[in-house]
Amino acid sequence: MLTHVLRNDDKILVLLRQLKYIIGNINALFIMRGLYILNKYRGKKSGEFENNQYIGAFADISFEIISESEYGEEKLLFETRIHYYEKGTGDALILLHGLGQSLYTWRHNIDYFAANGFRVIALDLAGFGYSGHPNIYYTIEENILILRAFMKTMKINRAHIAGVSTGAQTALFFAANHPKYTNKLILITPGAPNENYPFLLKLLTTWFGAAFLRLALRETTFKKVLNEFYFNATLLTADTVNQYYAPYKNKSTRETLIRYMNNYDDSIIAPLLKNISNNTLIFSGADDRRHSEKEICMYAQKLRSARHYRLRNCAQNVQEEKPDIFNTKSLEFLKTDDDTAGFWTRG
Repeated sequence: MLTHVLRNDDKILVLLRQLKYIIGNINALFIMRGLYILNKYRGKKSGEFENNQYIGAFADISFEIISESEYGEEKLLFETRIHYYEKGTGDALILLHGLGQSLYTWRHNIDYFAANGFRVIALDLAGFGYSGHPNIYYTIEENILILRAFMKTMKINRAHIAGVSTGAQTALFFAANHPKYTNKLILITPGAPNENYPFLLKLLTTWFGAAFLRLALRETTFKKVLNEFYFNATLLTADTVNQYYAPYKNKSTRETLIRYMNNYDDSIIAPLLKNISNNTLIFSGADDRRHSEKEICMYAQKLRSARHYRLRNCAQNVQEEKPDIFNTKSLEFLKTDDDTAGFWTRG
């Protein structure tokens, strides 16, 4: 009887040792993960910006979409998380990235505006970067619902808004629908996907292209697409490509890009331009192969108070390729109280 008890105790001791070993391994994994993250940031160059789920914060938002069904009007409630990076105090300046990008595109601009008296909030738009992926179509109408919900959560009553590409169009559409919440606008190459977009992006509007992207998207392929939007290809360092590519390891982000390419329609914007009275500064690159000078000038001419600054040796992403000029000209524009409308172009 005593021998049997001792044997049971031995079994318990063995189990306790095994449990201690398992717990020890789990703790070791957490410690290793922490050291990895710490060493990763220690290895970063001073002032080098990185976007990931550990940077910035998340805002929980909810918004309603009204749809028509056979039973009449139906309200659908959506909830999601918006990843953002905030810095500085003062008047709010919201930064909106373009199609397929993330808040990383503003890495050369955030500190500058924060240091010059603005509360800068750069966000990953829903479905992109490290924000949530609500089950929506990702239209421009839905974009402004999300932006308004985000501003409510962040207690932003009124803001300057800067946007690039489709982000610039979102800024315009928001200003047209919510003028009392919108201050000045800074638009960088406003425009939507068109016939000049890279073949691989246009392919997403086909069944084959969408299926291919859902299955896989290699970093080398992603770099080729990115290269189409830059004049100076040397800016696309391995780190820059990785920063843009990393969110697309998530299949939900790839799905967002597919829906964007298939559902985004900017035809509703042009008729609204003449009604937008916000002071607006427009930037474009003379070497942009996606959006023509005629297209960009259309915005400047139809808006009631707009100025246009066109830069040589630069493509779509002026804020990345010519950050010093973009920053100084934008700050001058934001700080001045001059309401004089005028259309002008400089090379």
